[in-house]
Amino acid sequence: MKQVWVALLALMVTATAGAQGLPPEVTAAYRAYQAALDAGDTVALLESARGAYEAGDEAGIDRATLATLAENYGFAASLNGEYETAQLAWRNAARLSDRANADPVERAWRWHNAALVALHNEDRSDAYACSRNAANALEELGAALAPAADFAGDAFLTRAALAMGRGRIHEAGEAALQSAAAFEISLVEPTASYGLALFYAGISQTLDRDFDAATYSLHMAIDVMEEKAPDHPDRRTMRAALVSARGARFDDEAGGGDEGPESRLNARLAENPFHTARYLASEAEDEADEADGTDEGVPCCDAAPIRRREPSYPMEAAYSDLDGVVYATFAVTEEGRTDAIEVTGSFPPGVFDQASINAIEDWTYEPATRDGVPVRREGVVTRFDFRMRR
Repeated sequence: MKQVWVALLALMVTATAGAQGLPPEVTAAYRAYQAALDAGDTVALLESARGAYEAGDEAGIDRATLATLAENYGFAASLNGEYETAQLAWRNAARLSDRANADPVERAWRWHNAALVALHNEDRSDAYACSRNAANALEELGAALAPAADFAGDAFLTRAALAMGRGRIHEAGEAALQSAAAFEISLVEPTASYGLALFYAGISQTLDRDFDAATYSLHMAIDVMEEKAPDHPDRRTMRAALVSARGARFDDEAGGGDEGPESRLNARLAENPFHTARYLASEAEDEADEADGTDEGVPCCDAAPIRRREPSYPMEAAYSDLDGVVYATFAVTEEGRTDAIEVTGSFPPGVFDQASINAIEDWTYEPATRDGVPVRREGVVTRFDFRMRR
């Protein structure tokens, strides 16, 4: 991110240096700032940036120029590790550029950096608000995202991650799809960020019961993340989500044939600019593993549910109007009870976990059998969708 800051800062320096009619105290402070920048003196850079911004604010200079000085101040504060100062400065830069009706790219850039610094400060509420403003500014560009190619994908992804963490799953999904589209325009090859965007999109599409789209998004997410971030902490959740979406898709319709879900999936994968021969080998291995291991350890007569009540909606989540998804695994004992319950992934994290565990604990099954004898059934997978009626 610092490299992008420096690149954009050069543009800001040129714009400010070309401004006419600035008060002498602002000009002097800005010249000190530029000298510190040329010398690589970060301490002097911060002091001169603070001086230029405060002098400009005191003198009441035009909003567009003051916004640039505020951005320089935020940049210098970040370089010096003064992140609370940086958060305020980037926010001021964004607000001023909004009021000056600046170019959408400029406004989005400043709001995005305000969101990132707020996240660094663990101020997720402010980060959420700033990321929304960044996304709104980018949406003004429509499909013409080229001027914001350096950061548009990351800005939408930040929005998606923050919305997902707040239980705004549909909102997260929309931002994730925008992120993935921006990455497909700007990237030469896939990145972990692109994989995460597809993952968040797949979770949202699952909650919307668009299982075809969810299967595609999650399939691509797993392919990308296994290459770019094989140890990512959400890897198990991605796998569970794909298994769940795939199963639900086949439950909704008969598979196979030219118009079957696998044919549609393959057609969509073929259209993805990053789905090249690089992923074909791993997909073939996955299919072979599924063919070889699907029935391994599974009794000849599988466990069948007798009572499966849905979990109660947590009161606090309902009051906060939160949606969520939980993926869990469990075992069915020889007596038809459940145990070894584990939440393998959830969004937002921790909010719906206990309600899901409580529900599974109350489920009963006809036990699995082998040769007519009840046996333990490991590795049963389930998903819970929590969605408020609106």
